[in-house]
Amino acid sequence: MTSKNLYFKLLKEDFKIRLWTFVVSCLTFFFTLIVATAMMISNYSDDFNYMMESSVLEPDMMRLVGVYKDYIGVNNLFLAFIFTVLAILVAISGFSYLYSKKKVDLYHSLPVKRETLFFIKTINSILIVLVPFTVSAVISLLIISANVADVGLAMAVFTAIAQWSILFIFNYLVVILAVMFTGNMLIGTLACFFFYFYFPFFSFLIMGYQKEFFETYYSSGFILEKIWANMSSIFIMFNISNIGVAQSVIIAAVGSVVLFFADLLLYKKRSSESAGKSLAFNITKLPIKFMTVIFLSMLMYLVSYQIMNDSIYWGIFGALVSALITHCTMEIIYNQDFKKIFARKIEMLLCLVISLVFIAIFQWDILGYDRYLPKADDVESVAVISDILENNITQYYYKMKVTQYPGSPDIAETEYVDSTYIDKDLMKRMNIEDKDAVLDLAQKCIEGTMDVDDNYYMDVDDNYYIGGGEFQRVLISYKLKSGRSVQREYYMNYRSIAEQLGEIYDGENFKKTIYPILSEDAADIVSVDYNGIGNDDKHIMLKDKAIKAKLIETYKKELTEFKFEERVESYPFASIRFNDKAMQKALDVDLGSLKRDGIAVENIDTAYAQSMNSVGYYPLYPEFSETIALLRELGADVLEKMPAQDIDRIEIFYDVEGIKEDTDGKDNYVSEHRNVVISDEIDIEKVLDKLIIETTPYNDYDFNIDDRISVYVYMKDDSDTVNSRYDVSYSFRKGDLPDNLKYILDEIE
Repeated sequence: MTSKNLYFKLLKEDFKIRLWTFVVSCLTFFFTLIVATAMMISNYSDDFNYMMESSVLEPDMMRLVGVYKDYIGVNNLFLAFIFTVLAILVAISGFSYLYSKKKVDLYHSLPVKRETLFFIKTINSILIVLVPFTVSAVISLLIISANVADVGLAMAVFTAIAQWSILFIFNYLVVILAVMFTGNMLIGTLACFFFYFYFPFFSFLIMGYQKEFFETYYSSGFILEKIWANMSSIFIMFNISNIGVAQSVIIAAVGSVVLFFADLLLYKKRSSESAGKSLAFNITKLPIKFMTVIFLSMLMYLVSYQIMNDSIYWGIFGALVSALITHCTMEIIYNQDFKKIFARKIEMLLCLVISLVFIAIFQWDILGYDRYLPKADDVESVAVISDILENNITQYYYKMKVTQYPGSPDIAETEYVDSTYIDKDLMKRMNIEDKDAVLDLAQKCIEGTMDVDDNYYMDVDDNYYIGGGEFQRVLISYKLKSGRSVQREYYMNYRSIAEQLGEIYDGENFKKTIYPILSEDAADIVSVDYNGIGNDDKHIMLKDKAIKAKLIETYKKELTEFKFEERVESYPFASIRFNDKAMQKALDVDLGSLKRDGIAVENIDTAYAQSMNSVGYYPLYPEFSETIALLRELGADVLEKMPAQDIDRIEIFYDVEGIKEDTDGKDNYVSEHRNVVISDEIDIEKVLDKLIIETTPYNDYDFNIDDRISVYVYMKDDSDTVNSRYDVSYSFRKGDLPDNLKYILDEIE
């Protein structure tokens, strides 16, 4: 049994040998923490006393605290890099003797158990890094605290110290694992990178294959995206913002315990004769070789396939060559003899066959990924997301936010979220009642996907069309009773799936999931913004509880009862927004900022309706007659079309395919640009009856818009200005032109 005196003596001697690593660690953290903190403070002010006395500049100091917390926190990728480098440095320097036969014999001849040697090396390595880090972090905390007071600053720093310590130890023990498996420095370094990157990169490779070869790919699932992609200490450290701090620290803590005992076991089992060899354990050679050769072969197939314009032949060539080179290289490394370059040909052939089988599974969808359709009895819940069903979904996910700064006016701004978050939230909350309709929709989409190569074409603007209509995304998500979630993404023409889409859209659960107003309590609403044609806007404060409840419940009823079939034939001429107290406050703050900036507000109703108009707007269709009547009672004009008497003229533009000409033996097609000017008030009225207005915040999906025809409206008060709030043209529905203009359809057909 090793005495305490001998233990500490060995610990001290080992530290002396590795003193240079301690110096490197001290210098590293001196500059990255202490000096960096001083530079932060200097950047905010050269005169700390003046800053502390100035109420105007106090917010800058508070921002300094936030910057410092972010810097020392575990989300800092620069510090993550520092800890990764130091982990490799101290791990290899501590156990480098395992790579030398003479040093191994010397160490193992000492009257000390291997466990004791392992503990000494490990404890010293951890102390060499964490002691300078902790001291430097505390000093940087004192520097910050001397210039600005913050109650939670000390807690944040000590929390960061604990979190970084756990992450570092986890990373360090992974490097030790690589050292234990190998017999020389070069292979040990390569093994370290193998453990760092193999599983994440392999998951990325599989995801790349899925994206390339599966037409209906949407996501790769939890195992590939969350587990395999982060099955690495370095990825857990560098991807902590996506994984989550708490989850990463817990994984690192548990992983450290497991790795500690695994490293200790390997150290005890490792023979002294393994020093100088490529791998310390012969049993690991075969699986590592297969994993590496198959990975690189599949990788080079995909790279060659994509570079050479989806050529299968070049892909196979890349797979064959990479498998051959990788296998030969590994045999040279394993045997440390160039003459063994073509050793174990059967294993090489087996690696290649396995690679080609995996490639074929993806290339030709042998397992039926794109044909997946669950049985109705296996489905617990199902969700459908598509722009065809609702393409204004961001209106209900973007939020109004008021940011408060001490000593400065409040600022109102829009808080955005990305589409991935929206998809995930909708899939989580939606549970369509009519599962049969969804499965019928999926079957139609599968059939359409299988036939897509024969039925699509591309227009001059690179828009893809199928079956006479534009491709639109249809995302279907199944939550199975087994607990598994499956998503498939299709691109379809809505006409081919209109019946199934209608059944889904008309369902109560779908609309309640999409439209938050259907679940809102009328008591929470304080105002309404009506955003109509031109400047036909109204901001209405709802002070009468009875009228407010009637308006909101009426709109809920009409939106719920509005059918997909009606929606296809109609179009929302206006938008309406229901504001709660937080939204009303944000709107007031936003208008207040305009006044502070000296921007004149000519129409307060328009100012409110236009303020932060990417948030909260719902459609107002002509069919919503009861809601329209109530809005008029509350003072809104609610114009359903432009007043013809205010319009100077309407100009209609379209292209007509010209004569086919033969020039030097080549066929040319010439398009003639034509326009029609309408100035007669009766004719203008006829055009307005057919015109689709698309100038309010809520813009519905263009089901039957004829994008070959553009319409511009010029008002009498300024005949040279197009009456479009967003400087866009208006449109007609396909085939639905006034009788006196239907000749245009004959010209452009």
